Amino acid sequence: MRFAWISLFALTACASGNHVLTMDAFYDIPVGATREEVIAQVGEPYSITKKEDGSEEFVFIERMKAGARTLQERRYVIILKDGAVVSKKVEQSSPLPTTFDSYEMQTTHNGES
Repeated sequence: MRFAWISLFALTACASGNHVLTMDAFYDIPVGATREEVIAQVGEPYSITKKEDGSEEFVFIERMKAGARTLQERRYVIILKDGAVVSKKVEQSSPLPTTFDSYEMQTTHNGES
């Protein structure tokens, strides 16, 4: 039953037309763009945080993968104040190579010495 829910969620996410924000698309968003223009151009953000000063922080995440391993992750942050973009930044990280699934690595050894 759990697998059925996960499958349904995955199909729904694919069918909803969610975009993956890329570096090029991020740079194409001009300061001064409205909230509606940002969403129309790049889709719904991964998260929206309302700040104490009334601004909103949109976060988009792009992950570059090789198989199941994430090689690099970019977080695109867009700050909107009074419904318009006032600033943008990119936070980039590369997970440590020790995040490999060591169990998978151990069980794929063919036993030859």
